[in-house]
Amino acid sequence: MSDFLIAVPARFGSSRLPGKILKNLCGKPVIQHVYEACLKTGLGEVIIATESPLVQEAAAKFGAKAILTSASCQSGTDRIFEAAQNRPEKFIINVQGDEPFIRPETITKVARLLADDPSCDIATAVTATLDDAKIDNPNCVKAVLAKDGRALYFSRSRVPFKREITDENKNVPYWHHCGIYGYKKEALDRFVSLPQSPLEKLEKLEQLRALEDGMKIKCVEIEPGGPAIDTEADLKAAEEYFKQHFTK
Repeated sequence: MSDFLIAVPARFGSSRLPGKILKNLCGKPVIQHVYEACLKTGLGEVIIATESPLVQEAAAKFGAKAILTSASCQSGTDRIFEAAQNRPEKFIINVQGDEPFIRPETITKVARLLADDPSCDIATAVTATLDDAKIDNPNCVKAVLAKDGRALYFSRSRVPFKREITDENKNVPYWHHCGIYGYKKEALDRFVSLPQSPLEKLEKLEQLRALEDGMKIKCVEIEPGGPAIDTEADLKAAEEYFKQHFTK
């Protein structure tokens, strides 16, 4: 029995693009691309957690196990917590269902960080960027890290703020947070039992709830990937990305 469970939250009722996870992306549903990347890691069982029988039916067609969860789940984290109840695995890896270009090596890096660092409650990933369009985009979440990779803060704002731009700091990158999480089972149980925190409510970032409660989040650097799917425009961008990177 593996110590890892990979759980993919897959809400059909997305507000900005309903049914996005079943949208066709170059011949497959978006969620199938994610599922296949998870399988390639060989870490352990992969399950899809969804509120929709439509997703469950689609998953069965490409050989995936999908578990029906409550429609009242407030977040993907709540959904994977519900799906992982009574499971024996020590580590739960949360891979977003709208990230069709997630790399197997990214999932593995997060899983290994979680398993190898006894001090780590939650593991996640970041990419380095100097792209001002990303840095100033509130939908691109920035992470502030300690030298050991521990997350000090996450924000939708440009952080850390460079008070003066100098030759020394102008090429110091910002860290773009990627929405994959690994939880020790007891950390996931603790996290979902907590009420929303003040900073979480301000920034609308649930990982701040963990930081405010004293939980330790560690980050691993990964290579930038393709677009996540939130809007119809994202889906078109994903099609172009796929053609550029995965077709000859």
